[in-house]
This record gives sequence, C-alpha cells and structure tokens, in this order.
Amino acid sequence: MADPERCLIITHGLFGNRTNWRSLAKAFSERAKIKVVTVDMRNHGNSPYTTSMTYFDMASDLIRTIEKHSMPKTILMGHSMGGKASMLVALEKPTLLRKLIVVDIAPTISASAGEMPLYIPILLNNLHRIQSEKDIAAARRAMDVILQASAESLRQNKGVRDFLLMLIAYDEASGQFVWRANLETLEEYMNDIMHFPAEYDNATSDVETLFIAGAKSNYINDESISKIRRLFPSHRLIRIPNAGHWVHSERPHDFLNCVLPELKIK
Repeated sequence: MADPERCLIITHGLFGNRTNWRSLAKAFSERAKIKVVTVDMRNHGNSPYTTSMTYFDMASDLIRTIEKHSMPKTILMGHSMGGKASMLVALEKPTLLRKLIVVDIAPTISASAGEMPLYIPILLNNLHRIQSEKDIAAARRAMDVILQASAESLRQNKGVRDFLLMLIAYDEASGQFVWRANLETLEEYMNDIMHFPAEYDNATSDVETLFIAGAKSNYINDESISKIRRLFPSHRLIRIPNAGHWVHSERPHDFLNCVLPELKIK
C-alpha cells in the first residue's frame, strides 16, 4: 500500500504527454509503494491550451499541482522541458520538495535540441494531408511518409519520427485528426523553451537533486555542469550507458534502478 505522505510527480518533455510515463509510473508505484502523479504540461495532451508558454508559467502550474496534493514528502521529476520547469520550482519554492530528479537536461540553453524547433511548421502545414485516412494507424503511416520527405534529419531518425507521430490524435467532436499539442503557441515560445530563465543564473536551491543523463546525450555537458553545481550544490549526476536524450524509454530498466532508491524517503 502506498505511503499516504509520499508523492512522485512526473513531468514530460516538449511534444510529450503524461502517457509517455505510464509504464514507468506504474512500476514506481508498485515497487516503491508511493503515490505517482503524471501531468500534462500546459499546451500538451489534455491540459489547457494557453497563449503563454514560459518556464514561469510552467513552474506556477506545477506549484499549484503540488499544493493541491498537499504531500509533505513530494518528489518532483522532470524530463527535458519538464526538467527545466521542475528546476524552477526547486529554485522558487524549495520548501515544497523533498527531492528533485532531473532527466537529461541542464539549466542552460538546450543547443542539443538541434532541428526539433524546425519540425513544427512541417507538422502544422501537413495535417490537412492525412484527414482522408481511415484510422489513426493509417494517418500515422501517411504522416511518416511526409516527415521522411520533408527533412533529411527526419528521414534518418526513425525514433524522432515515431515520437512526433504519437502527437496525432482523432477528435471525435470534429471528426478530424488533430495534434495533441498546441503547436502554434509552442512555436511562438520555442526560444523561451530552449533557454533557461536568466533571472535564476545566480539562484541556489538546497533541495537534494539527482541528475540522470544518457551517456550518448550531450544535453548535460562539461560546460553546463559548472552551472548545475552553482544552482544545485546538493546534486549528484548519474550517466546511464548506451542511452540518449530519451534515457527513460531507451533504457527503462536501468532508469528504474536509478530512480527507485530516491523514492524511499523516511
């Protein structure tokens, strides 16, 4: 039975949603006997679509979620964009958290994001081309062909294509295929999302923090580690071998074993 005072809140990255974490959330709950809450970040999944998408907005959303659950032993875990928002919570409201777990992201500009921002226009401009498909599987196959023809980086990276294709959903009300993210607002705020708020460059959080990185990813590099040390002096860093940016989906067993010890709060 889950400890009624312990809660793990999980946040996803750009273009993701709470279902990305379904399997791991179940494993955390069963293995660590902890309440697990997965959230859709604003403008993603089933969360409200808004016209603003700053990290201050996202952190405020998370703070309200934490306060709503009123758990005295809250652990906040975030991947990529969700990790940056989670770091902001730890810097802004450290007393709300017992621990912070940041997955493959640093409090710096995400230069490693590469061409990801360039994919939004491709998605927006081609949704109409799949509306005649008979079901969501066919729609995703059709969009996969479009993506491969639209950018060489997409043609060569099936993993990124598969991730983007999961954004396609069917809206019963309109009878149309739609994106499970507010791509227009995400495109407008992409520069904010790629950066980390400069207002916190000299801030410090005493929250116990674990950074988990994929060994093949360079989102957490030598340059960013110096800033991590400054902002989160009580941190540790674990690199999981043979994993890239989506370390939790590429090496779920290793990731689970890294996180489980962090969930055993007395």
